[in-house]
Amino acid sequence: MRILFLGGTQFVGRHMVEAALSRGHTVTLFNRGQTHAELFPEVEKLRGDRDGGLQALEGRRWEAVIDVNGYVPRLVRASAELLRGSVDHYIFISTGSVYDFNRFPPGGDESSPLEKLEDETTEEYHGPAYGGLKVLCEKAVQEVYPDQRLVLRLGVVAGPHDPTDRITSWVRRVARGGEMLAPGAPERPIQYIDARDLANFTISAAEKGLAGIFNTTGEVQSWGCFLEACKQASHSDAFFTWVDDDLLFQKSLASEQEFNTSLPMYVSAQEAHVWTMNSDKALAQGLVYRSTLNTARDILAWEKTRPAGEGRRAGLSPELEQKLLLSWRGPELR
Repeated sequence: MRILFLGGTQFVGRHMVEAALSRGHTVTLFNRGQTHAELFPEVEKLRGDRDGGLQALEGRRWEAVIDVNGYVPRLVRASAELLRGSVDHYIFISTGSVYDFNRFPPGGDESSPLEKLEDETTEEYHGPAYGGLKVLCEKAVQEVYPDQRLVLRLGVVAGPHDPTDRITSWVRRVARGGEMLAPGAPERPIQYIDARDLANFTISAAEKGLAGIFNTTGEVQSWGCFLEACKQASHSDAFFTWVDDDLLFQKSLASEQEFNTSLPMYVSAQEAHVWTMNSDKALAQGLVYRSTLNTARDILAWEKTRPAGEGRRAGLSPELEQKLLLSWRGPELR
């Protein structure tokens, strides 16, 4: 199968390209050549820009396109319209952020209420409009490809080469060992998908011509099981002090950005349902999850290959972690 990737050299796309090549498919990459341009020297690379620079895609033919980096509805529509008639199957990589989490039920599925933008003309996707813009991107693909289109709604994605550090930071912290602040309560849910599992499902779906909308958000597990698997992967002596005090976190972390960066994946008990998104529909079509133990082991192996300081953008500093633990233990501060 000939597969065109729009993007394909960042984290999620990189694993999808690797999966496609491992299964014997012919891959073409279309991007600006600004991110990891050295990857995949064996594949065809077309240079261009989604914003007015799609000429390299004209007059070509592929069985499927996988749109990994569509964020602005205008640009997604332009790509879909240009490729109509040149590509049989349009696969759009979307996000679970399309759901309106104020109305999202525990275990919500693909029929759950969606975000709606007040200003549908905005193209500022780094921020609150991200989910609403993805809703409009999905709509654009559906209108151009009403039948042969597949939309995958991702949650948090983990694994080697993850630039977000959300899961990686916890794996790394557990490996360091010693007393560790564990946020919330051990029975609270956490949810992510390994990038390799997502990639395998995506390429399998392309092979089958799968159409429709599918959540691909990963297995729901408890924080306690997650951290214990990380401990097993690293053979560390970590032990967990569970801190369930939103007010303490808010007083100690100056901004929402610092909160999210210092305690990635943590949400309050009232918001915990966001980590219970239902992916049964994708599981019925062949999505398979590897264990947290395997993901954690592979993340640790990748960590050893990274230059010191590269990309490590999340997690509590040792100093702040100790401050929070002392505050949690000090009754006069609680």
